[in-house]
Amino acid sequence: MTTLDVLGYSVAEELQPIIDAIAASLRGRNFFADRAVSVTLPVAEGRTVVVSVRSSSPRLTPLPEAPPRGLNARQLRLVNETIQQKIAEPISVSMLSSIAGLSRSHFSHAFRASVGRTPHEHVVRVRIERAMELMLGTDAPLSEIALTTGFADQAHFSNKFRQTAGLTPTQWRRTHQSDTRAAGAMEPTEGLRPSCKYIAIEHTSVQSMRRSHP
Repeated sequence: MTTLDVLGYSVAEELQPIIDAIAASLRGRNFFADRAVSVTLPVAEGRTVVVSVRSSSPRLTPLPEAPPRGLNARQLRLVNETIQQKIAEPISVSMLSSIAGLSRSHFSHAFRASVGRTPHEHVVRVRIERAMELMLGTDAPLSEIALTTGFADQAHFSNKFRQTAGLTPTQWRRTHQSDTRAAGAMEPTEGLRPSCKYIAIEHTSVQSMRRSHP
């Protein structure tokens, strides 16, 4: 709302752009409940004109941020296939984000919204699960399993394995291998069973692992 107090005189047409500019400025600051600006302008014969502009706007409430959107089915499939195919190689977030066709930041947020873990956490989990299969299904040494599943060395593998499973690889293998062989079936640890409802971890069969590691 714009009001003019001209002290009994008409406002010259050339003042209208000034008034419009002030009003527009006030409207642009709608996060203030009320604002007013008064300008005194000289006119002919020593008289002055007082232009008063007042803006009354409701205080705006910031809109809540939209929850992050997850990856679509095609993006999840491509990412999962890449992780499985390159499990023995370094896998960076930049690589996976490129596969999904997203920026690194956008991909990280979307992946976590879909899977419940960061991309790095998920890759480590997949490596650990593959290592568990190899430890149960083959007699391959831990150093070889570490390299096969993409860890830098056995020490790196052991550190990540213990953080995830709560036991060292040797302790876990000793605890589970005898029971697994006696039962004639391979059963992952309950706490590390693939639980993501969006990405199904494709496990290598025991037979193929035995052919790879006679």
